[in-house]
Amino acid sequence: MISALQVLSVLLSGLLYFGFFFLNDWLFSGLEAHPGANWIYLPAGLRLLNTLLLGGEGAIGLLLASLALSFGVVHDDPVTAAVSPFISAGVPYLVYRLALAKGLPSTLEQLSPTYLSALIFLHAVATSGLHSLWYAMRGVSQSFLSGFSVMFIGDLMGTLIIIYLIKLLLMVWDRMSNVTPPI
Repeated sequence: MISALQVLSVLLSGLLYFGFFFLNDWLFSGLEAHPGANWIYLPAGLRLLNTLLLGGEGAIGLLLASLALSFGVVHDDPVTAAVSPFISAGVPYLVYRLALAKGLPSTLEQLSPTYLSALIFLHAVATSGLHSLWYAMRGVSQSFLSGFSVMFIGDLMGTLIIIYLIKLLLMVWDRMSNVTPPI
């Protein structure tokens, strides 16, 4: 049976990804190399964050939002549009599952900078690699290498920005909650 929390997690994940897609377009539209490849791509950070925090529900939310965006905004070709969302949602989920197998700590706060950096790097390489391969095969980008370089940098930058911003906010929250008010 599906719980209300699971449905809420799927909806939150999808809405955040959807919103950050348009925020990224507004902030960095001039940095788009081709459809689906930006030099800074904040939604890539949401892909990893949603799966690290919400697991399968996060991946499902990403998939639903990616399908809506892929068919509605990004791609004209239905075959390209159909496969891209599975890369967008599947790769971060696989990175999450790999991290679980390697002893992922229970909270984002407990992740060491080294472990978190490795997850971010793996996520950026895998996501941009598979997307670039798919886009080169479909003729969306001129070549695998040109697409990969843009997507890797964009995914890496976007993921670093989002993950470390959230980590910073969690640290500030923790410090503020441990401060005792003056009497």
